Amino acid sequence: MMILFPVSLDPSRDDAFGLALEIARSRSAGIRILYVVDREGIEDLGAGAPIGAIHMAGDAEEEITRRESSAGSEIVAGLCKRCKDAGVPFTADVKAGDPRDEIEKEAARCDLLVAGFDSQYSFHRQDKPGKLVLALMKERIIPIVLAASPHRPVRTVVVACSGNPHQVRAVGAMARLGLWKGDCRLILLAVDGSSSEGEARLAESRRILQDAGYPPWEEKIVQGPKVEAIGGFCKEAGAEAVVLGGWGKHHWDEILGKSVTGHFLSKKRHHLFLYM
Repeated sequence: MMILFPVSLDPSRDDAFGLALEIARSRSAGIRILYVVDREGIEDLGAGAPIGAIHMAGDAEEEITRRESSAGSEIVAGLCKRCKDAGVPFTADVKAGDPRDEIEKEAARCDLLVAGFDSQYSFHRQDKPGKLVLALMKERIIPIVLAASPHRPVRTVVVACSGNPHQVRAVGAMARLGLWKGDCRLILLAVDGSSSEGEARLAESRRILQDAGYPPWEEKIVQGPKVEAIGGFCKEAGAEAVVLGGWGKHHWDEILGKSVTGHFLSKKRHHLFLYM
């Protein structure tokens, strides 16, 4: 198993890397560290330069690229040292190019991407926090784990079971990777006013975990509005991580934070495993 860690420009990257290390140790996995200098963003600085200043703008772009590459190398060196200290195998690279393109290329060769909720990759941090990694998840390029800050070791994981295809695929991706298999408390949770309907929501996730050889887990059916019921249960259970499906058909609910996934994305209190 190979974990991709695209180095973000925001300060939460150190906490996110702590979770990447934790997962790597538990699964005997390696980490691929990638720092991308946003060459296109740097070039945009000189796009409006007058004709006589184009050469000077080009020199400035090269200097900024060298400076950003040097800064990235220092950051990557620090992360490599953390891998060595933790006994986690790793590879690392600093590249100049389009962050989306370079990260997507690496994602195609990895199994899981770990980043912070507020990860940013464009020059001067002009991109919307978290947008790039969420786009990779929504396009089913790679499962992602969004790390909350400050870092909390994962001891309890809640799998929110709606029974819909996005949620079932998320559990399937988690099970294929063997995440949180036997090294923490795992709870399958359904929200329904009917016990029989709740059991139906749990059924497919239960089958996936059984087929993957997960040790005994807990199951719970609760009642109430989904967002409040799942959020309240996670708080009561002391969960550090939540497994959720990605965007469903109610896209605007996700944006407004009215769905379960949208709610947890907006709160940023738990580590989230997401897949479509």
